[in-house]
Amino acid sequence: MESLTVIAPDRIGLLLEVTEVLGKLKINIESISMEVVGRKAVIRLIVEKARIRQAREALVKRGFKVVESDTIILKLKDRPGELSKVAKILSDAGINTENVQIVDKHGGETLCAIRVSKSKKVGNLLKDYM
Repeated sequence: MESLTVIAPDRIGLLLEVTEVLGKLKINIESISMEVVGRKAVIRLIVEKARIRQAREALVKRGFKVVESDTIILKLKDRPGELSKVAKILSDAGINTENVQIVDKHGGETLCAIRVSKSKKVGNLLKDYM
């Protein structure tokens, strides 16, 4: 799965503008997080994979700086220590975790979106969680 990161000056209405761009194109947002660092806003989006390029192009056309990256979705048991097990596997393999988001919790499972420094190497390491 791929994610988009929008970096923009923080301002009132920024979230409205970003979500309106996607809404007008009927692109569904699967997950979103937003954080303000200093005077910059960082908005992380996971959208339908088939529409990721269209979403990126529309946001760039509106003047946003957009970075596209691979995101891996993991299924974890919804109990303490499960994310720690994944973090240990990655750390032991020398893989840096760049972003982590809990996307959903349901039926004793947690869906977790994770972006790492060496995404191609992660498939084998985390196959039990995919």
